[in-house]
Amino acid sequence: MKISFYTKNPSEKSGSYRIWVKDLNQTFCDIKYDSKIYTKINKIPSDSDIIILCKSAYKEVDNVKILNKNALIGAINIDKNFINKNIDFVIVGSLEEYTSMSEYENVFIYPLIERKFQDIKRKIHSNKEYFSICFHGHYPHLFKFEPFLKKAIESFDKKIKKVKIKIITGNPDFKWKVGAPNVEIEMHDYNDDFIRIVQSCDVGIVPNVSDIRLFVKDIEKLTSVDYGLYDSDYFLRMKNKTNAGRAYVFYQLGIPVIHDLSPSSFELMCKTGYNICGHDEKSYFRELKKLSSEELRNKIAIKNKNVFEKYYNPVDHAKKLIENIKEAKWKK
Repeated sequence: MKISFYTKNPSEKSGSYRIWVKDLNQTFCDIKYDSKIYTKINKIPSDSDIIILCKSAYKEVDNVKILNKNALIGAINIDKNFINKNIDFVIVGSLEEYTSMSEYENVFIYPLIERKFQDIKRKIHSNKEYFSICFHGHYPHLFKFEPFLKKAIESFDKKIKKVKIKIITGNPDFKWKVGAPNVEIEMHDYNDDFIRIVQSCDVGIVPNVSDIRLFVKDIEKLTSVDYGLYDSDYFLRMKNKTNAGRAYVFYQLGIPVIHDLSPSSFELMCKTGYNICGHDEKSYFRELKKLSSEELRNKIAIKNKNVFEKYYNPVDHAKKLIENIKEAKWKK
């Protein structure tokens, strides 16, 4: 089977390229498939069995189809509202995104597993003067510290131990205001020593959801027994592309994660048996206080890494993806 990836932006800084194109292509090669990456549409081999279009190229699907009439065409990380009959299957990273791609029959989950963090020795946790919290990812997620996580960190800083937050993002010059806790904050670029920075921290934070009460005032006053609406309900808003990829990195490197209430977080937590999850100020504070114990952090780091290596092996997931694609081809 000949597999061809097509991208117009082969940039290592792009997670969708790095994981779903570069890494996945390498994994396909490791399991003995003829797989290559192409950056020009006219270079894609005409005898390709499968063509996978990345985020920067999926809108060219019609042109790709004209040149490759017999190939099965897949697309990665497409916009929820982009619908095209020439796309035979879609690759997504989470249940959240899977559900949102309901216009397509063949939607396959391939977790955002970073191969470059395989075989890295986990962090050994110890007691330090500061309690270090790590965030890595696209800077708009930082707004989701507002208000609960922000307040919990400030409370922990005053009552338990001084906090240092280390931010790794593609725009380290970003001036973080909304959601920024009043503690020491370091900004880093992805080109910095990523592994060293992450493993210098005690816990990782992966905020995905926002509390909609920030934007719709008094929404909790809308209650109805008939409709099962109560003033104690959660009020959540998240992207349809929400996924646990940023948490995976912490699992791989031995850093305990405080998850939020995004659905894809629960798959990880349920497998480890450690339900480390926050939403409001008190629940985030509880988890921070619990993880101030270096003994507990080491126990969690060992279990998390073992669970990740067992259930999130890229070869196993690549084999499953190929099986799904072959089934889609057979249906066609």
